[in-house]
Amino acid sequence: MHTIGEHLFTNSGWEIVKDRYEKAQAINEGSTFMIGNGFLGYRGTFAEDGKDAYAACVVTDTWDKADGKWEELSTVPNALWTNASINGEPFAMDEEVDSFERQLDLRHGLTSRAVKKRLHNGVTVTITEEKFASYDKKQLVAMDYRLTVDRPAEIVLSTGIDQDVWSLNGDHLGNHRTETHPDGLLVQAETVTYQDEVVVAEKFQLSHEGEEEALSGEACIGRTIAVQLAAGEPLRLTKYMVVLSSNDHSNPKQAAMEVIGALGSYEQEKESHSRQWEALWNQYDVEIHGNVVDQVAMRFNIYHQIIATPVHKSLPIGARGLSCQAYQGAAFWDQEIYNMPMFLYNNPPAARRILEYRYHTLDGARRKAKRLGYEGAYYAWISGKTGDELCPDFFFKDVLSGRDIRNHFNDWQIHISPDIAYAVKKYFHVTKDSDFLEQYGAEMVFEIARFLASHAVYKPMRQRYEFVRVQGPDEYHENVDNNAFTNYQAHAALAFALDLLQWMDETVLHDVRERIGLTDDEIELWQDMYAKLYLPKPGKGGLIEQFDGYFDLESIVPAQDVTKRLIQPDEYYGHPNGVAVWTQCIKQADLIQLFVLYPMLFSQDLVEKNYEYYEPRTLHFSSLSPSSYAIAAARIGKKEEAYRNFRKAVMIDLLNTNEAVSGGTFIGGIHTANNGASWQMAVHGFGGVHFEEDVLYLNPTLPREWSGMTFNLVIAGQHLEVTVQDNKVRLHNQRPTGEALNLSVNGQTLVFDGEEAELPLEQR
Repeated sequence: MHTIGEHLFTNSGWEIVKDRYEKAQAINEGSTFMIGNGFLGYRGTFAEDGKDAYAACVVTDTWDKADGKWEELSTVPNALWTNASINGEPFAMDEEVDSFERQLDLRHGLTSRAVKKRLHNGVTVTITEEKFASYDKKQLVAMDYRLTVDRPAEIVLSTGIDQDVWSLNGDHLGNHRTETHPDGLLVQAETVTYQDEVVVAEKFQLSHEGEEEALSGEACIGRTIAVQLAAGEPLRLTKYMVVLSSNDHSNPKQAAMEVIGALGSYEQEKESHSRQWEALWNQYDVEIHGNVVDQVAMRFNIYHQIIATPVHKSLPIGARGLSCQAYQGAAFWDQEIYNMPMFLYNNPPAARRILEYRYHTLDGARRKAKRLGYEGAYYAWISGKTGDELCPDFFFKDVLSGRDIRNHFNDWQIHISPDIAYAVKKYFHVTKDSDFLEQYGAEMVFEIARFLASHAVYKPMRQRYEFVRVQGPDEYHENVDNNAFTNYQAHAALAFALDLLQWMDETVLHDVRERIGLTDDEIELWQDMYAKLYLPKPGKGGLIEQFDGYFDLESIVPAQDVTKRLIQPDEYYGHPNGVAVWTQCIKQADLIQLFVLYPMLFSQDLVEKNYEYYEPRTLHFSSLSPSSYAIAAARIGKKEEAYRNFRKAVMIDLLNTNEAVSGGTFIGGIHTANNGASWQMAVHGFGGVHFEEDVLYLNPTLPREWSGMTFNLVIAGQHLEVTVQDNKVRLHNQRPTGEALNLSVNGQTLVFDGEEAELPLEQR
């Protein structure tokens, strides 16, 4: 047994186990132990749980705005709800149970519970349950529920569909209609705002016959079944929950019944599901040698990244995935910068779908730009199905005055658009997928360049273009000018747009230009702006100023000391009058993020100087922050600091270290961007992987706590297995294509065109 945290452990690096029940952890553990498949997410709750225990199933593409403010994904009726009464005493989970163990099997995408409890009536009952959200049939969640008693007893089993579900901002489903079918019950409902139809169907099988009665009430429909059970004799209930919506099928009821009718046994469905997970791990696994705790933490984050990512069509990766409704199931810049790289280097078609989603929401980005007085595509800060801005003007509440705070995430955080251009460029360079550029990418990049040109301000006295009144990744400082990260990202986006004008086939380029009305005058403006855009340069001591005037703000080191100025512990730190605003204390990695995305843009010496300046001024109050500092630290040889930030990042959801409420707003759930960043810390950070100008750079610097690491890379069609161990890098090409790959391994250059290669590493 290898301990992860209090009452949390792993045995093999493939499972998370907890041996103590804590009611107070229901909201956190419901996310930690959840199951999912990219189509739906079923929280890691127990069969008898209802909304008071935060039981929920969140489904993609079911956006609704029932409360008139928050457009979020819907939680649907729970068809796995089951509870038992033993000799008239209902079973209930509490801290007084005799034994308890719950487990998340990462290798096979299973969650389970085993509990034993002596009831007040003297009967000792043992309940086990196992659930999976099928990766073979995406609309299916299955449960195997078993109950035994230590003496003969009457068991009254209640099971059905619970319609009173947990929801953050209003009831999103209305007009419920129920009906029976040969294998169980079915509920039809519609989303309140858009009238999208949602269907939830159940199928149940019980090992014993008993006296059955209908169970009907406001919340739950189903049946009770009374069974006489002998001591030690298992009562087994198998339940299947099938979910479909009209956004996925023209006749969701018919489709749900077809899925129900085609179901095999629980064991058959579980085997098909497990085979899919074996294939997924063959793609995405990062093997950490010599440290089981880090291994399971890495796999935990990869697992949650996988189950949060839609695979059935191009939809956003939510900032909390499908673990809850926080952040509305919508995409932020996280999607391209934090989530996409794992897919880009392991499963390029999935990365393409992520970017296709941005193309499908291009009109929404155009509408936002036009509404705010700009041209081109200003991508939404919070982007749902259409790409229209979902971020409200008032996000947090001032806990001192009770008034809403006007935050400008939705109109000043312009780096979202060039971040997407960055991802398009990265995708093309790694995959060589020119078809994507011709069909989608070029139009996106040109519209992003058009937006940047319309937003920039030309200062004649300085003979340069600037970006004023913006907000960088550091969300505590709004209304700043020339955020360095934003300016450099914009400059790179303009460069890529101009390159595309030279690279693209003339006929294809002509069609794209005609489609969006791109003129020669605009292109001349891009060229002028590219040449004259202000890029903050290193100043005194080699430091780059995060934004104009940043160095004039009050310096507080360490940044955590600013917390002493709070009047109440749940105050918001940022704009307009939070305790961090007039200081150099920043919420998260900002300038450092620039070094993460462009590892060859500046010298290591300059990166180190800026790292040492900004790190102690960073509060790390975003889950996005520790990973960026870990990658930057690994690249400049700060192994201990890199590893410290790595451990902090990979444990955020495992140990629930981040707050669930900030400034009065619920922000709990799984931090999917950090899940994706965990892969990057291992591969881009400690593995030293970077692909630029058709060269794959491998500059590993493993932490002392690891004896080695193995990971996969798909580069320009080559499928590489990379192992770093014993001061060597070993390459195995799993699908040789005959095409050569240019490599640079710790400064050693070679052309790799075979199946195997081994290179020595210098000690770092």
